[in-house]
Amino acid sequence: MTLWTPTEAELYETGTQKWSGVKTTDGESTLGAWVAEMDFGTSPAVKARLQKAVEQGFLGYPPAWAGEAVKEALVELEDRRYGWAIKPGWVTLAPSILASLRVTIDALTRPGSAVIVPTPAYMPFLTIPAEHGRDVIEIPSLHNAEADKDEDAWALNLIAIKEALQNGAGLVVLCNPWNPTGRSLTVAELQALHAVVGKYDALVFADEVHAPLVLGDPGSFVSYASLGPDYAAHTVTAVAASKAWNVAGLNCAQVILPDAALRQKYEDSPKSRFGYPAALGLLAAVPAYLESDEWLAEAIAQINANLDLLGEALEGTDVDYHRPEATYLTWLGFDAYPELEDPAVTLREEYRVGVNDGGTLGRGYERWIRVNAAMSPEPWKKVVAAIADLARR
Repeated sequence: MTLWTPTEAELYETGTQKWSGVKTTDGESTLGAWVAEMDFGTSPAVKARLQKAVEQGFLGYPPAWAGEAVKEALVELEDRRYGWAIKPGWVTLAPSILASLRVTIDALTRPGSAVIVPTPAYMPFLTIPAEHGRDVIEIPSLHNAEADKDEDAWALNLIAIKEALQNGAGLVVLCNPWNPTGRSLTVAELQALHAVVGKYDALVFADEVHAPLVLGDPGSFVSYASLGPDYAAHTVTAVAASKAWNVAGLNCAQVILPDAALRQKYEDSPKSRFGYPAALGLLAAVPAYLESDEWLAEAIAQINANLDLLGEALEGTDVDYHRPEATYLTWLGFDAYPELEDPAVTLREEYRVGVNDGGTLGRGYERWIRVNAAMSPEPWKKVVAAIADLARR
């Protein structure tokens, strides 16, 4: 199997949001290094299943058997890859990770209670709670010397999280692996979070969509809820094939709820206003989970090669960068460059590179950028060259 690495021209022609959604003020296209999708297409098994579905006219409403097949496939994936023995009956379906967050806020948390979001954070986590009448409590995370281990670079600020829970917050958003820092939290870190949350009437929303994208040993990832019944009793775990197998546009996620009481409450909630999984998304998830390990390994190898190139280019600069442990998203800080007020704008306007502005991932990160490393080698070299030039000029 050989990973598809399209040319820059092919990517522009395909024209997904990643390659058409960011333009300069003059209307020029930019290199797509921002939104979280990969340049590598998807696995041959997923592609073949989708092609067969289209040929068969499988474009109607999804049948019940498709949903059950996804649940069974997820059970096998969680056991094979992470050693978490879940049951099909613990799994419910959703159109997206964010839809399941909306259900969690509306149906499972105390009315009016605030939502805790450790920052930097995936952007919708900072905006969705307000759409449901909830305050967001941004908790800037510990960084470098502030963290327990310097090599970890980023760590949850448990003291601040505890204070917010004491003041009545009802939900902690736990993105693990952590978009955008690239951390994959250790068992000790998850236990420390549980020691805090478990003392209060609060839930954890565990977004684990990037779990298959651990860049080292796949088995090193540990799900928060897998650590015991006490963890699962206050946890909604959301997963999907969308990021690791590059099918984000097919709208299909799964919610794992081992605790019977919490699961019943979730199932009884009015979820219809947040939509349903797409038929093609259900079909794609099964071969992604069951038949695509080799493709995923190739994608991860390319991501690691891209990260090697980035690390080499940034050696000797003052850019604040720690190589991700998981995900293909990188987090780069330019606080040491006070003359550079907005590196995302500079990259877009002067280098035609589209990245995420750090300020959208939390207050205080205005001189940071989120960069997508899941790019074809040809355009990735241009992105790295632009960032390195910015760091040295």
